[in-house]
Amino acid sequence: MTAIRGLYERVDEWARGLSRGRYAALLGASAGVGVLAVGGALSGDVLLVRALTMALVMFGLEYTFGAFSGS
Repeated sequence: MTAIRGLYERVDEWARGLSRGRYAALLGASAGVGVLAVGGALSGDVLLVRALTMALVMFGLEYTFGAFSGS
């Protein structure tokens, strides 16, 4: 369990060091991939439009408001 926690802390530190635009892009991409994965696992459908919409919304919100940015 400590190995997983150490990996999480390293990734978290790396992500917090990213610029605002790169962090927003990372957040948007991970949200889009998450929608695709969950949609594929639960319904078997490829929810490409929903995934792209979620990615764009998350990117826009994070870039505009920057709630989780390191600066």
